Amino acid sequence: MKKIIFLFTLLTTLVKIQAQQIDSLALDTLHDAELKLSGLGQEMINASKEEDRFTSAYYFLRTMSRTLKTRNSYYYKFDSLKSAAIIYAPDNAFRIITWNLVTKDEKFHYYGVIQMNPEALKNIKDTSNLRTFYPLIDRSEKIKNPLDTTVGSNFWYGATYYKIILNTDKKKKYYTLLGWNGNTIMSNKKIVDVLYFEQNKPLFGASIFDIKRKKIFKRLIFEFNNSATVLLRYEEKKKILVYENVSPPRMQDYGHPETYLPDGSYDFLIFKKGKWEKQDGILKDFKMD
Repeated sequence: MKKIIFLFTLLTTLVKIQAQQIDSLALDTLHDAELKLSGLGQEMINASKEEDRFTSAYYFLRTMSRTLKTRNSYYYKFDSLKSAAIIYAPDNAFRIITWNLVTKDEKFHYYGVIQMNPEALKNIKDTSNLRTFYPLIDRSEKIKNPLDTTVGSNFWYGATYYKIILNTDKKKKYYTLLGWNGNTIMSNKKIVDVLYFEQNKPLFGASIFDIKRKKIFKRLIFEFNNSATVLLRYEEKKKILVYENVSPPRMQDYGHPETYLPDGSYDFLIFKKGKWEKQDGILKDFKMD
């Protein structure tokens, strides 16, 4: 009981400390910006005309960029902003905000930003190229070999991220990102990417995914039929990355991933010696939520 009370007190204190880091003037500015972003986000999603959705997306991006320049904005949670996904790195070094726009032909275009934690920046000795946030520019359609390409924030393979996994190898931190990409009217994608920093610049894609093929991949992409639901999840207790296999329903559908469906089997990866390695055998005692 004493441990529970201590933990609750500690968490409450941390929350209060973070809240105190935003002065009242900045808090008002951030609250007003959140209301504006919420309105633009709804318009970006629900507007019947594509032109209106693009206009809202443009002003959403401008407003977000200005908002993140507000002092200590990192500590503002944007709890009422439902049109964007906000997730934090396990070590709280940064957070990633991602959102998307659907075109009239039902293709998805993604937007995002990496915002650094001001406290984490204080520990960086080399401040060259250091920024408080990095816009993510979706260039998915121009990346010819996405499984084997490292890109910067200005040439990003877009996705809505829902999980960040931190692994360290030889003092180098790898942030594995799990995401969803709506792709087209015919198919969706689940994405496993990896983010790391070199000379304070964020890079996406590293040769750490060994799924027992001829080569080691820099990211994993699972494409499947738009009507299907495919699992991609990290099991915290077991420290395994689980993905559901997809396959063509008929032999003649091979090579057409827009037809692929879950086949009822799962594979899993374990991070060791600097790589995510596919494990042999059947995944036991696993249940899909």
